Amino acid sequence: MPAVPDWVVSYVGLPFKEGGRDRSGLDCYGLLRLVINEQFGGSVPEYEGIAYQPGEDHDLLVTLMDERIRLWVPVAQGTERPGDGILLRVMGRPIHVGVVVTTDVMLHIEKDCDSIIESCGRGSRWDRRVLGFYRHAA
Repeated sequence: MPAVPDWVVSYVGLPFKEGGRDRSGLDCYGLLRLVINEQFGGSVPEYEGIAYQPGEDHDLLVTLMDERIRLWVPVAQGTERPGDGILLRVMGRPIHVGVVVTTDVMLHIEKDCDSIIESCGRGSRWDRRVLGFYRHAA
C-alpha cells in the first residue's frame, strides 16, 4: 500500500455508530462528511436518516439519495483525488461510501469495525464493488 498523507492518521480508529456524525461515533457517511468538512473545507450537510439497515425499505433509501446526489459531481476513475467520495456496492446495493486517500486507497468505516485505511484497487476485496467516485460540489 502506498504511503498515506499525515492527515489520515487522525481518522483511523474512530468508532462505528449507526447514524453517527462526530468523532464519538460515525457511520460511513458520517466519516465521509467529517473528513471533507475538516480536511477539505467542505460544507457537507448531516443528512440525518439516510443510514441504511439491511431489510429496511430500499426504495426510501434510493429516494433520499436521489434528492441529494445532485450535490455530488461524478469523477472519472483515474482522476479521483484525496477527499473525493467513493461509492461501493454491498450485498448488491450502492450503500457504502469511503473517502479517497490516494490512488486505490480509501478510508472507511463499517459496522463492527473502527475506521480503517484499506485498498480499493485491483485485487482488493472492494475492487469489484466500486461503483464510482464523486466530488462534493460545495
